[in-house]
Amino acid sequence: MSKLEKALEKAKQTRDTGTDADTVVSGRPAPAGPVCLDPDYVHTRICKLDEASMQKEGLLSPYCHPVIMEQFNLVKSKLIDRMNPDGYRSLLVASPKQDDGKTLTAVNLAISLTRDKTRTVMLIDTDFRRPSVTGYFGIEDGRGLYDHLSESVPLSELLINPGIPRLTILPAGTIKDHPADFLSGPAMHSFVTEVKKRYTDRFIIFDSPPLLAFSDGFELSSYVDGVLMVIRSQKTTSEDLKHALEILKGRRIFGTILNRVSKNGLPIKDYKKYYK
Repeated sequence: MSKLEKALEKAKQTRDTGTDADTVVSGRPAPAGPVCLDPDYVHTRICKLDEASMQKEGLLSPYCHPVIMEQFNLVKSKLIDRMNPDGYRSLLVASPKQDDGKTLTAVNLAISLTRDKTRTVMLIDTDFRRPSVTGYFGIEDGRGLYDHLSESVPLSELLINPGIPRLTILPAGTIKDHPADFLSGPAMHSFVTEVKKRYTDRFIIFDSPPLLAFSDGFELSSYVDGVLMVIRSQKTTSEDLKHALEILKGRRIFGTILNRVSKNGLPIKDYKKYYK
């Protein structure tokens, strides 16, 4: 067994137990009874769905390759099975380093979750160092969470619906000084408490900065029910994964996604050719 395989096995053991031994986290009960949600975005800014941009960026859409759709459906199903019994509904998507694919994973997971008409999804870009969530939807950068934390801009002026039913995005915003201070400060605590309390039907996904580059991810992990780790095939080393898991010691790890893995020796870009 390779070092990376051993590190993945350790992550799996942590996931299977639901948490490290010294973790104490309480989940919030899930809403009772099936409800079909069709939100009326009265205050939320609605953007036209840019299908060309979605296809170019590799987002889940009617035009994406079925292999990609199938894999995210599997991730969604396993994640829901792990979170629902305890009423968990907040998640941090993190990775050891940049370019591991965490943001694309967070975006596609959010899209996949909206297909369940009994829930809505809020995707929050908390990667203040390199915000990119809105770019995947072809939406220009603007005000967002940072502006809410630093200048108390109302959330109603910041939330965006990208044209996908039941999905709301909160961009990172116009980042200025000391982003780590805002993510760990009292305003952030109040914000997280507020969105969890106000939107009891919502699944909340936070896109994290790289764990090994900044302390932000560790701070953010204290606000959520658990973490989904994204690592990249042929790039993430066993030491990187081990160090990232050590940073999150005491936090609940819901699972680990091995990103950009090949199938039968073919990279993801060759899936279409392979399945013809």
